[in-house]
Amino acid sequence: MLKILISDHLSDSGWAVFRAAEDAQLAGPFAERSAILGAARDAQAIIVRSSTRVDRELLDGAPTLRVAARAGAMLENIDLDECTRRGIMVINVPDANVIAVSEHTIGMMLALARHIPLGYASLRNGEWRRFDLIGAQLHGKTLGIIGYGRHGREVAARAQAFGMATLAYDPYIDEGYARAQQVSIVGIDELLARSDFISLNTALTPETANLLSREAFEKVKDGARIINCTHADLIDEAALLDALDCGKVAGAALDVLKAEPPLPNHPLVCHPRVIVTPHLNQNTIDSQAATSRQVAEDVLAALRGEDYRNVVNLPFRPGTEYASAKPYLLLAEKLGRVQGQLAAGVINRVEIEVLGDGLQGLVRPVAAALLKGMLRPVDERPVNYVSAPVIAYEQGIQTSQTRVLELVDYPNLISCRVHWPGGSRTMAGVIFAGGEPRLVQYDSFRIDANPTGFVLVLCNNDVPGVIGKVGTLLGAHHVNIGEWRYGRDKPGGRAVSFINLDSPPSSAAMESLRQLPQITDARLVKL
Repeated sequence: MLKILISDHLSDSGWAVFRAAEDAQLAGPFAERSAILGAARDAQAIIVRSSTRVDRELLDGAPTLRVAARAGAMLENIDLDECTRRGIMVINVPDANVIAVSEHTIGMMLALARHIPLGYASLRNGEWRRFDLIGAQLHGKTLGIIGYGRHGREVAARAQAFGMATLAYDPYIDEGYARAQQVSIVGIDELLARSDFISLNTALTPETANLLSREAFEKVKDGARIINCTHADLIDEAALLDALDCGKVAGAALDVLKAEPPLPNHPLVCHPRVIVTPHLNQNTIDSQAATSRQVAEDVLAALRGEDYRNVVNLPFRPGTEYASAKPYLLLAEKLGRVQGQLAAGVINRVEIEVLGDGLQGLVRPVAAALLKGMLRPVDERPVNYVSAPVIAYEQGIQTSQTRVLELVDYPNLISCRVHWPGGSRTMAGVIFAGGEPRLVQYDSFRIDANPTGFVLVLCNNDVPGVIGKVGTLLGAHHVNIGEWRYGRDKPGGRAVSFINLDSPPSSAAMESLRQLPQITDARLVKL
């Protein structure tokens, strides 16, 4: 059974997914952190919202934890680096709330432009301020969007429906795509200077923290309005307050604040030209249901090894279909296992090359899978796709992509060369029809070997009688041969054999093999 700890609120749609899973055992939610820590001791997964911190204290007490998931897009309360070091997959739900956040952004912009909250509040107070609450229309204005990702694109599409011109600042965006959507990609200074409304829709990183700083507000167009429904730390709140007080900024609409909930006398909450909502950006029935359902499905898929969508600390590109990538990752693991078991020294460098259109987007996943197969555990951490690159780095293993390996000719090929002091070895593999992995290169030898089970790897002189003598010797030790694949550089030269065995030979059998005069090396690998 998979014990899944749900520490905070989860909508009924998520609970329904788990209850329909015969292999899921549920615990939670919990009101106290002490109860969470106690339940985490034997949990395979934990799902949190904003209230629970997945920190070292929790992780130290959860030795079986494999997944830490946030039912939402943000991960500020999950120690991503520590989870990665421990091989724990971290999942979020980045797409389920996109529409809700985008609609809230547009709603806040309209409310700010037309003084809707102030008009409502004044009417409740018995006032009739029809003629002094003069607003601004969106049509014909310019909206500057900082961050043209999922949220920024949806905000732009809705703003264009109001007749707004749209600018965007995003150093990582495809300008061709933006142009096709009638969005102009500009620098940050140009966006600040030209925009009547500025919407913050970017991720929070060390580079974007306090992006709207005191210096940035000096470059803002006079009378601009600021909308932030994503991350409070994108704005220097003191600088925004000064820009409002001096009239540089006409107004601000904020759904997020650095201190939540804020003190009653928070200067931005009390400012007459600021509207604030209590972090409602994704609070819709639809968004919460979709988020809960998605995180439940993703956690189960990751625990079962069926899919790793939305695992943020795995090296998959967004949109990668795990089902199509899985055969190549398993092949890479096989290559790593062979390389790790056959290396004649401590591996200190790994070079990886992939050939074929279907593999170009899988270089990083292939590298992680190869390292997973190659590395042995050095402490309590599991070696998996998450932790393997970290463990390799800690062991001083340099991993790189190369294009200089001498390779056999196959349409989709994974090749790796490992180095150790005084030596190296190159191996390559392919996926045949039906998803069957095959080893097709061993240094300069072309082979066609099945990397499954116990495999005896022999290096020998290509002389008559080798196969007969090896077969007779293995038979005498009651070891049955399943397959024998042979490769040689030239007749009478050097040769290599990959022999699939039904059971492992004894140490005496291996020593007898090495004593044969034709055999130059004999190794057993377990795949």
